[in-house]
Amino acid sequence: MAFISSTCEPLRIWSRLEPRARQVDFAGTLSAPIADPMFLLGRQWQFGEFAGTDAGSAIFATLAREIHPMTVPGAGPDDGVDAVTERLPIAFPLVVRARLGRTLLSRMDAALIASGADPAYDPEALREIFYRFYGPEDPEPVDPIRAARDRTTPRAVRARHALRGRSVDGVRVYQLTPPNVTTATLPAAFRAALPPAWVPVVRDTLRAYRAWFERTYELPGREGIGSRWEGDQLEYAVGGAITRQGAETALEAAEHEGGHLDWYSFDQGATRFLADGEPAGTVVDVRSVIPVPAEYPGMPKPRWWQFEDAAVDLGKLSADATDVARIVVSEFALLYSNDWFTVICRQPVGSVAELQGVVVTDTFGWRTLVQPTVQPAGAEWTGWDAFSLSPRSSGAAQAPLPQHLFLPRTLPHIVDGEPLEQVAFVRDETADMVWAIEQRVPDGLDASRDAAEASRRMRQQIDPTADAPPSPSAGPLRYTLQTEVAENWIPFIPVHLDGQQRAIQLQRGTLRRTIGEEDTLIRPVTSILREGIDDDDNRLAAYYVHEEEVPRAGVQVQGLLRRARRYDGTPVVWHARRVTTGRGEARSGLAFDRVT
Repeated sequence: MAFISSTCEPLRIWSRLEPRARQVDFAGTLSAPIADPMFLLGRQWQFGEFAGTDAGSAIFATLAREIHPMTVPGAGPDDGVDAVTERLPIAFPLVVRARLGRTLLSRMDAALIASGADPAYDPEALREIFYRFYGPEDPEPVDPIRAARDRTTPRAVRARHALRGRSVDGVRVYQLTPPNVTTATLPAAFRAALPPAWVPVVRDTLRAYRAWFERTYELPGREGIGSRWEGDQLEYAVGGAITRQGAETALEAAEHEGGHLDWYSFDQGATRFLADGEPAGTVVDVRSVIPVPAEYPGMPKPRWWQFEDAAVDLGKLSADATDVARIVVSEFALLYSNDWFTVICRQPVGSVAELQGVVVTDTFGWRTLVQPTVQPAGAEWTGWDAFSLSPRSSGAAQAPLPQHLFLPRTLPHIVDGEPLEQVAFVRDETADMVWAIEQRVPDGLDASRDAAEASRRMRQQIDPTADAPPSPSAGPLRYTLQTEVAENWIPFIPVHLDGQQRAIQLQRGTLRRTIGEEDTLIRPVTSILREGIDDDDNRLAAYYVHEEEVPRAGVQVQGLLRRARRYDGTPVVWHARRVTTGRGEARSGLAFDRVT
């Protein structure tokens, strides 16, 4: 019919007879009482167990699949997509640097003792050399602001003094050791301080240590690929590609907010990320398996006279109209369970298995080609099914994926550390602006501390008279040009987008810290908000956040370390961020021209 759209299916109506119960309690019916043998035979006849049918049971299933490996830029065969895409620069605290240096010295001890070099290995002499060339490079701060911030972390200052001249900075060793280090590329002064017989052993150990460091810590910048964190949208852009039918099909999780990453996080979308290098080849897999009934623990048995788990009582199952998942599972168990079969097939992790066809052989030898329930229809809603990747709306043409199963190469059993940084983006309707409130900041060791308390201590160190009461000789009225806001509150002000009159975005602003007659700029402490700011607090570039990314409830961004094991068993640690919903609006107390 001409007036029916191609995206709208014709109306289909099915009828099903269902009994209408007169009572709510089915305890008597479900108790299944028994009597004499004739009663049992009658019940079997009543439930059709004596009736024979000419229907065959499935005994074999032959599957044909095309397996397309997914290629992620910068990911090796044993790397997880999570670690490669979420990795951010790691601010190694002093204690961790010393631990890495101790690991290096232990490797040096074992290698030099095993080498039997002449002269004999002297551990103290080697340590003195490494302390001199690779010790912690953390001088006392000269800037008064940095000095005041140091005084707010006395434990970190004591640790720095204790480790100075007594430890090796393992991160500095990694940074100063070139890749594939040779004897000629070692620092000349360091090489001259070593006995000649030790130089080859030290060189090989440094090379192995650098490889171990790169394998253990995922850092951005390798293979020419930086971080996937999009600061203006407060999310990750994760993606890869598969090659099928001579064309590349992009798979992307464009709005990944950190945390668990699985197949349902991906969509078939625009080709923003494509495979680098030669694409991996497609593998055709044809195999025959034995189908088994689809079931789950506690599901009712298909026959009436079978003992079931007494801990499961489907007769008392209660479900509201919104409990769709519970209704679907119970209806499948009670009505359709004996009509479904499952086949077990192995699939490589990090691939898309495209199902070409399934041929089922029954007990009578008949072979039946099983057709898919839905046909791929590109971006049309009629091609949707539960376990397929949905196409994203994009101007780039994408070949539709037929029936398939996607298994991304994600790392299992990821252990998340405590948040080292935490920032809450909140709206302040009174001040008509957005604030980024630093809630947790690094403590200089290997943990975090409360940012509000750190801000208060910082203010006391800079201006001890800040909280002092006004002088008795002051007048009864006091004029304030601008009220003070805590230093852990970073303003974001709305600005117009280039070339637009109404659309706006949020730009990071700066508050001034007035001490006597001097003004200094208040800079954020967390790396989440220091985008475009160097280590000397100089602004190199502006930082913007899209206005729609901060709803009325706000958002919370956490920075933490994650640890897992790759598929070859080696551990990996990376710095990631996680975005969650905030806790509503806040009031900064910012006001102008006040008389108190």
